[in-house]
Amino acid sequence: MLEKIGKRYFKLGVSLVFAGVFVILFFFFMKNLSGIEREISIIIGIIMPFIYGFVMAYLLSPLFNLVTRKTYHYLSKRIPAKKAFSIAKIVASVVSVIVVFSIIAAVAILLVPKLATSIFSLINVMPGRIEYFNRWLTDLIGHTADPKLLEFIQNSVSNVTDYAIKFMKDYLTRGMGNYFQIISTGVMATLRTFLDFLIGIVAALYFLNSKERFKAQLTKLIYAVFSRNRAEAIFNFGYFTNRTFGGFINGKIIDSIIIGFICYVAMMIFNMPYASLCSVIVGVTNVIPFFGPFIGAVPSVIIIAVSDPIKAAEFLVWIFVLQQFDGSVLGPKILGETTGLSSFWVMFAIILGGGLFGFLGMLLGVPVFALIYYYFKKTIEKKLVYKDMSPDTDEYIEFNNYDINRKDVL
Repeated sequence: MLEKIGKRYFKLGVSLVFAGVFVILFFFFMKNLSGIEREISIIIGIIMPFIYGFVMAYLLSPLFNLVTRKTYHYLSKRIPAKKAFSIAKIVASVVSVIVVFSIIAAVAILLVPKLATSIFSLINVMPGRIEYFNRWLTDLIGHTADPKLLEFIQNSVSNVTDYAIKFMKDYLTRGMGNYFQIISTGVMATLRTFLDFLIGIVAALYFLNSKERFKAQLTKLIYAVFSRNRAEAIFNFGYFTNRTFGGFINGKIIDSIIIGFICYVAMMIFNMPYASLCSVIVGVTNVIPFFGPFIGAVPSVIIIAVSDPIKAAEFLVWIFVLQQFDGSVLGPKILGETTGLSSFWVMFAIILGGGLFGFLGMLLGVPVFALIYYYFKKTIEKKLVYKDMSPDTDEYIEFNNYDINRKDVL
């Protein structure tokens, strides 16, 4: 009896010590939050090449595995298996590097020149469009409206458009003609980013070629530190996380490429201007679920409207049709039930993630929330089963407000 009481007080004491240490660390963290953020940003800047490499390796892993598997099975019939496996990994590495540089070159060739041309065209054409709009507004209202109201509307339009022109000239084109100043101020950052990216490619190749060994080392570590049941739970968590993130991200990339290609073909068929630029914008923003096509539609409509407002309206209608096709047909076919979230929770995750972490939060908010949702649901269902209650959500749905029997509609 005394031994049990002693163990109980010992556990209580240990818990209090850990709680006290946690409170002290939390207070220290909050007190030095700005300094800690600065140190974290420095560390992130140092390891940025490895972050690039890990992301590239994660995205290229399906392609790397496919090329390795196909090459190995082809060569293993002709040369020893060990040598065939080594050659297969080399071939897969070369293919992966070619794909990375091909994507970068294609995006740069399509996006950068046309984006610069679109910006200059927008600035040059805007004054004439403002004058045309004012004449159209005057003809529309004519002398039937109050002259003061007409003057107020015209002044408002002029003020807004003058501010837009000033903004574009002050911020978008500032320094564009001064190439020496751009080179002198941005060369170090550009070289640093380029160097980080090159190191990231090398790191990605290491990750891809050594991922089996890294996984084995991590497996050994987990088994050594945790009990077998806890280790299995960790492995299941890792498997589900990888399936959710990998399936979602790779699926959205494939989906976005297809949507961008369909958008380009349709714009060429309907003779819309800036087909390449707008299709790239729509394809890139489409990686954001639900809101992606509409986010990409805003700058695209503005760019097209500079050349042809009627075509801009047609493009807006086309984007709505394309979003319906993607959300109802193409997206479910490619993504399937990767996240397991309803449309409401997808929208909630995107808005919450975007509000907290910006573009990255909008992109990764859905798989992160799907992970949290899955384990929260699993915990709740386990507690219900422990209480001899049904874990099925349909069992708790009621239609008393409609005077309907639940069994008749479910």
